[in-house]
Amino acid sequence: MGYNGQLSPEAFDVKARALRPFYFIVVVWGERFTDYLVNFCIASLLSPNNIPALRNSGNKFLIAATDEDWARLQPHPLFRLLKQYIEPVFIRIPPCPEGENKYVHMGLGHKLATEMAFRDHAYGAILTADLVFSDGTIAALQRHAVNGVEVVLTAALRFGEEPFCDQLKQRGFRIGAENGPLVLTGRELVAVGIRSFHPETLSFGWESHAIWHFPSAVWWHVPREDGVLVHSLSWAPLLMDYGAIKRHDSSAIDNWTIDGDYVHGNFGLQGKVHVVRDSDEMMLVSFGPMAEGGISNEKSKAQSTLKKGKILFDTYHHPMMDLLKRKAFSVPVYWHSRDINAGWETVRKKAERVVTNTTHPSAIRIWLFRELPQRVLDGRQKCRDFARRIGEVGSRMMGLANYAKSALRYYWGTRHHAWELFRRAMSGDPAARTRIKQSLKVFANHFRKIV
Repeated sequence: MGYNGQLSPEAFDVKARALRPFYFIVVVWGERFTDYLVNFCIASLLSPNNIPALRNSGNKFLIAATDEDWARLQPHPLFRLLKQYIEPVFIRIPPCPEGENKYVHMGLGHKLATEMAFRDHAYGAILTADLVFSDGTIAALQRHAVNGVEVVLTAALRFGEEPFCDQLKQRGFRIGAENGPLVLTGRELVAVGIRSFHPETLSFGWESHAIWHFPSAVWWHVPREDGVLVHSLSWAPLLMDYGAIKRHDSSAIDNWTIDGDYVHGNFGLQGKVHVVRDSDEMMLVSFGPMAEGGISNEKSKAQSTLKKGKILFDTYHHPMMDLLKRKAFSVPVYWHSRDINAGWETVRKKAERVVTNTTHPSAIRIWLFRELPQRVLDGRQKCRDFARRIGEVGSRMMGLANYAKSALRYYWGTRHHAWELFRRAMSGDPAARTRIKQSLKVFANHFRKIV
């Protein structure tokens, strides 16, 4: 791992060493999250093909924390090991005030750290304390930086802390300072992760019976395979090239989290953006307690395919979803613990139909939720109109039949007079011809009124 196939290892090494610094950014406070930071985030970043694989110099690990939490990190063996590869930098923030939203408070640290990364023209990577990386993720970021990529986005769904830790233990992975770096391949992390979905993420399954509210992603299990196909509206910015932008706008973080439109607001749609499609390239798991932010698994008749389509459509078009998130939503993401086979293509096509209906209003909003009901109503109206027209035609036909019957009865009763009039007209009598023309005109006018 570690070089672009279009470059020789030597040429790649030269370019990688010349890269501007990588700044890894994390905000943390409290004993619980500082423990997560060293035992999960830093431990997995210390795997051989992550931070140790970086070939450039000047890289920094920016930690926005309180004085107490910064002091708590210093004696930890994994934190001391981190210092051998990268420079930790302390960004002082106050404790989260009582009653303040913790995610908004995180914005304070993100604002200070991203401004530092912009000032130094660094590559920024936004992390969380409860984040686990597959081995090779950072080496892949390095490759993308060499290739001139400005933004790397990875699908970010929520996993359950308790089942995730249990799965790690069952598979022989040990957590803690005495166990050193946490090394998981992308496939191993997928195998653990898909068995540890948080209830919120479980509810986003297209076949799920849980009640949907605001699905930040939708996923499909691949039958007889150990993996899922994901289309996401939630993305982690693992790489942002601050040297590629001329101005830095951090206003999106002031009253919102960095998950908002911060990336889109600074890099837009014109930058070179790479969306990670395959967990073999990069995989990350961010976890939280199962009981936190749970979603009801209650079955509901209202959660039909049409209802889910409407909810997903409304989420996709919500003002919170910027254009970059919407564009990335169309990209299928393959999380797999075994080789991808033909079965994945069937699921991909099924997912593509749902995504197309979501991203193209004419396909779902107009057809399913406006045109279809309207067509049903129109169909009923057309049936009523057809029945009415049939009745009108029948009535007119009856009127025409009655008139024809009366006319025939009249001319049959006066057939001798009519024949004499016709004979005179054929002989050139102008009066007879005028009389016949007037009679035919009266008949035609009456016929038009009936028809």
